[in-house]
Amino acid sequence: MITIRNDFHATEVTLRANIGDELSSSQIKRARNELCGISGCTCGGPIGERGPQDGFFVEQIDIDRVQIVAK
Repeated sequence: MITIRNDFHATEVTLRANIGDELSSSQIKRARNELCGISGCTCGGPIGERGPQDGFFVEQIDIDRVQIVAK
């Protein structure tokens, strides 16, 4: 389980994933909606994350694919 944060909106989402995992399309959609559900907002990264994360970062592989990568 990992918790991804957006410090701009003071939101977070916990996903069933580990460092090294590629997120499923449903996990990406859930993260985007919970971290920043505002249409057109550019506050965060590929899934709405912003600010320091706990030992990982989110890397965009292509338009609809992201992976959790160790720092």
